[in-house]
Amino acid sequence: MKIALTVDFEDWYQGIDMPMEKWATVEKRLHIGHYKLLELFQKHNVKATYFLLGKTIEDHPKFIDEIIKEGHEIGCHTYSHPFLYKITPDKFREELYKCKQLIKQFGITYTGFRAPYFSIDERSLWALDIIREAGFVYDSSIFPGDAKRTGMPGFNPKIHDLENGLTEFPMSTIKVAGQDFGVGGGYFRLLPYSYFKAKLEKILAYRNCVFYIHPWELDVDQPKVSGLQRRIKFTHYVNLSSTEKKFSRLLSEFECTNVSDIISSQYNEQQQKLYTY
Repeated sequence: MKIALTVDFEDWYQGIDMPMEKWATVEKRLHIGHYKLLELFQKHNVKATYFLLGKTIEDHPKFIDEIIKEGHEIGCHTYSHPFLYKITPDKFREELYKCKQLIKQFGITYTGFRAPYFSIDERSLWALDIIREAGFVYDSSIFPGDAKRTGMPGFNPKIHDLENGLTEFPMSTIKVAGQDFGVGGGYFRLLPYSYFKAKLEKILAYRNCVFYIHPWELDVDQPKVSGLQRRIKFTHYVNLSSTEKKFSRLLSEFECTNVSDIISSQYNEQQQKLYTY
């Protein structure tokens, strides 16, 4: 079994629910984590899936070109990073349309989608049909547990096809002291590596999983914002100094690839079993 390695490609301020109108007033630091990630992927010969914000495509086309030239898969992460359950279906369609127009300049199209904050839950299931209508093949937006701000406890954690034909690859989760932790992000930074590794190996013993990281998690000196909710502040800034080392260990100790590679491999295995039978 393999890890689907995913990057939610956004700058530090885009992950703390800062209003978009303030983005122009803060320091831009995406280049720091961007080049660290590219270096790590080159070192470990890994091809990941990058879920891109449309606004990031506008602001940093050079970075997008570099990611594509390195052979990484490109997915969509909306235009402005909203919680989907806080916007209307029409606004969501508008976001997807902007992203699809922006990516055309690179001569590619999207295959996969991920909602910011894994914000497809019971309040925003309508988004899945819009994603499918927009031509996406798979989605990786659902947190099959309680993530406090979102999540769907009891949701099928395996790769599976939805009724509308969209393939869902849910966020992988682990149990820690009775709580649902995602495989990546602040959860990864919080837990000791050996403990996280043991939990990950238990998942991989019987199914593929998905891991996520952000470029800003490798930016130790990013600005500290005051006034954040205690939980958001903690999960955003906890253990940033150890992220790069831990992530490098993960890349060296596990077999990682992009999302589409795992989905297609699983489909081919299923077809082969049917043919053999």
